[in-house]
Amino acid sequence: MEKREADKPITEKRRHKREKTRVPVEVVTGGRLYKETAKDVSFSGIYIRNTLFHKYEINQQIVLAFESKQGEAHTVEGTIVRKDEFGAGIQFDEQLIPIAFKHALEWQIKKK
Repeated sequence: MEKREADKPITEKRRHKREKTRVPVEVVTGGRLYKETAKDVSFSGIYIRNTLFHKYEINQQIVLAFESKQGEAHTVEGTIVRKDEFGAGIQFDEQLIPIAFKHALEWQIKKK
């Protein structure tokens, strides 16, 4: 087992950089529809805020839908890969196309 030196931080091994956002999303799973808000998004995944974490299970398949601010709809399928007391991490089955990612970023939190 490899040991980590105490003074070296652990870095995440994400394929794509996450961008902070507040995009409203609809999650369909198990025949139910939930309205949530995404906290961050990348080409390969999204993290949705949710304090009722019992609604989602690890490895659960979902369909996620969101709209651009102009009303253009996007849907993507994915899998719940993690959850905590604040929400759930979803890995997309296929990468978001650039236009969908751009529309998700329209809801981006502006840095001050």
